Amino acid sequence: MKMMGLLKEGWRILNVDESFINESSFNRKMWCPTKSPSTVNEKQIIPRLALIAALDTDGQVYFSLNHANTDSQVMILFLSQLIFVLDQEIPDHRTNTIILLDGAKYHTSAEVREFLKKTGINYMFSAPYSYSTAAIELLFSGLKTNQLFPHNQGTGKK
Repeated sequence: MKMMGLLKEGWRILNVDESFINESSFNRKMWCPTKSPSTVNEKQIIPRLALIAALDTDGQVYFSLNHANTDSQVMILFLSQLIFVLDQEIPDHRTNTIILLDGAKYHTSAEVREFLKKTGINYMFSAPYSYSTAAIELLFSGLKTNQLFPHNQGTGKK
């Protein structure tokens, strides 16, 4: 109910989370002689990309792509850049903006909490496993399904 109250009062909520783009080669089929196994002897190794994104209640998206595993330091770097951009766009954003994070350890770490307090950013954590209420998950789903996988092939995630 707290979230609904904030929205009713006109707060801007920035849902921040991360996802991965696991591959960039989407070949699922291959040509081979009849009755031959359709196997590949060598697997192409492609590093995955980490996608950290923020989606606000107006539909504005801020994102970062990197090759690092997300941890507290990577999250602080993203948040510091996000705050820098927000300071340029809306100098008084601290009075009506709240950052919504999930319960990942690198979101709730002492370092991240201290950083957010030091910068004067309002923040809150969503309930555990509340993917269905996180708008950012819809962004990730749409991106992975429609943009990266135009033939609507699965991502390997069930």
